[in-house]
Amino acid sequence: MPRTGVLITGFGGPDSLNAVAPFMCNLMGREPAPELVARVCARYEAIGGSSPLVRIAGELADGVSAAFIEAGEPMPVEVGMRYWEPYVEDGIARLTASGVQRIVTVALSAYETKVTHGEYRAAVDRALAARPGVTAVEAPLLSALPVFTELHAEAAVRALAALNAPDAPVIFSAHSLPEADVADDDAYVRGLEECAERVAGALGLHVGAPDTAVFPGVVAYGSAAGPRPWLVAYQSKGARGGEWLGPDIDDVIGAIGAAGNGGVLVVPLGFATDHMETLYDLDIVARARADAAAVAFARSDVPNADPRFAAAIAAAIREVLGTTR
Repeated sequence: MPRTGVLITGFGGPDSLNAVAPFMCNLMGREPAPELVARVCARYEAIGGSSPLVRIAGELADGVSAAFIEAGEPMPVEVGMRYWEPYVEDGIARLTASGVQRIVTVALSAYETKVTHGEYRAAVDRALAARPGVTAVEAPLLSALPVFTELHAEAAVRALAALNAPDAPVIFSAHSLPEADVADDDAYVRGLEECAERVAGALGLHVGAPDTAVFPGVVAYGSAAGPRPWLVAYQSKGARGGEWLGPDIDDVIGAIGAAGNGGVLVVPLGFATDHMETLYDLDIVARARADAAAVAFARSDVPNADPRFAAAIAAAIREVLGTTR
């Protein structure tokens, strides 16, 4: 049987302030304006000077590898990113150099959409085009793993206890996308809302039809009948023109403040790991918006490299492969 290895992949992120401009060039497909680079550098500086994504992905890879060893089926696990080092090509090169002929890809983007998974698949296809006989299969979406729901729900419980605001609504947030990029059959929104319902149910919140009467101008995916209302919102909208998925989290926080609620919990359900979108867009920007609206703010943790997350990923991969490798 062909030897199997695992590639954990994501968008990637700059590992230093000097890497911000070339990372943005890779991401945008052109040289970014100096003013834009300066703004983005300031954001990375605010969260420590670099993206933690590759480090976290490496820790997760170590955890998945350890789970394989514990199961008595060791296999190599590498990290390869789409827009920064180590690239997808680098990870695949390391796997094939060790004799791997079949690669299972694990996307750190938790929900299916062409602007993430489509990019990963294209990068994998390009890398495999020069390696005849090497094949790739995909692991299940991270959001489809029960542990993804469990870890987000547990983190939300901890954050709510620390927030100590009984009337605080729960916002399940995810990265916004241009509506033009969300195809009619794109599973992104559907997958997010289904996962939000699962986590809301795990938290004991009311799961029902949308209600427009909970907050002014905002549709809540629950109702005031539950112990606390909850809804889905989008964050990290880019500079590209046109309509983006909404409602925007800043508008939702403003509506919550206008409704007189004393606090808000943001559950970054669109994310499996920390990066700019959680550490800056939520912990700094969304928190400042809440402060301006006189609303206490809390943000729950994401799974990152939790050992249970790593073990569940390894188990899902073994299920995909069956009993043989």
